[in-house]
Amino acid sequence: MGKRVQNILVTGSSGYLGSKLMEALEKKKGVGTVVGMDIAPPSPQTKPTSFLKMDIRDHSLDKILAKNQIDTVIHLAFVVKPIHNLKIMHDIDYNGTLNVLEKSYDAGVRHLIAVSSTLAYGAHPNKQEPLKEKAPLKGNPSFPYEYNKALVDKMIQAFAKTHPNMIITTLRPCTVFGPTAENYVSRMLLRPLTVNIRNSNPKVQFVHETDFVRACLMAVEKRLPGAFNIVGQGVLTVKEIAAMAKTRLISIPAAILYPVVDLLWHLRIPGVEVNRGYLDYARHPFIASPEKAKAKLGFVPRYSSRKILEDMIRSRNHDDRQA
Repeated sequence: MGKRVQNILVTGSSGYLGSKLMEALEKKKGVGTVVGMDIAPPSPQTKPTSFLKMDIRDHSLDKILAKNQIDTVIHLAFVVKPIHNLKIMHDIDYNGTLNVLEKSYDAGVRHLIAVSSTLAYGAHPNKQEPLKEKAPLKGNPSFPYEYNKALVDKMIQAFAKTHPNMIITTLRPCTVFGPTAENYVSRMLLRPLTVNIRNSNPKVQFVHETDFVRACLMAVEKRLPGAFNIVGQGVLTVKEIAAMAKTRLISIPAAILYPVVDLLWHLRIPGVEVNRGYLDYARHPFIASPEKAKAKLGFVPRYSSRKILEDMIRSRNHDDRQA
């Protein structure tokens, strides 16, 4: 008897990672229907075979899942770039994810893969490293993206306990980078000039975009419940990153930098893409252990944090020369 064909729906399919995952899924053997779902249309280069323009808070989602006989949902949709309207951000992230969980269960979905983040552990002084999956999720309340990641991750774990008939896999990648990365984190890291907190030089982890996609495909195949850290090999310090990117660092005391960033954020100054809460993640490390993903999923990253950054810098320099 042949292996069962999986029909898969991906939320957030038009984003940076969603589009790459959709492309890989449509080439993967053993996968039947692949449906992309997003509020933004896909790019012409990565247009999926089947696409739905739909909000994850839409209560008719179960009908879509049933109609397409979806048995696996990969939930990527999340407000990545911080916005000033925190109520809307929370509603999309938390209530949207809860809707995806509930409607997937109602439609008989067998397996749901939710993408969280190692940032959900929070960035705090004296945090024990490396962080394993059982570590408390203490996303900093001052930074909405990471705080929502922690709240949503906790909610997913609670839902999994009360709905054991549906396999729920939670992937917690660190910062995902690669040659095509273009987001507020990459823009801040690769500026010619940037600021950092005086007397602070935390370690940072990256995972390559292709390794992230591989981890998702492994999760689709293995169908294992529970949470898994998805991280690249090794770490870099903030000063090592600046040296590699040829970025000049201006060190400013925390007592000055925090209120200044907060003011610029509230004034909506162009180029200021984060509030003061992000500074905690540029000040304190939150390095996660790769061991569980290696042992259970069989995930071994092909790229180191250093190689990932080198590739991204090389790609950016090439694009600048072509412009």
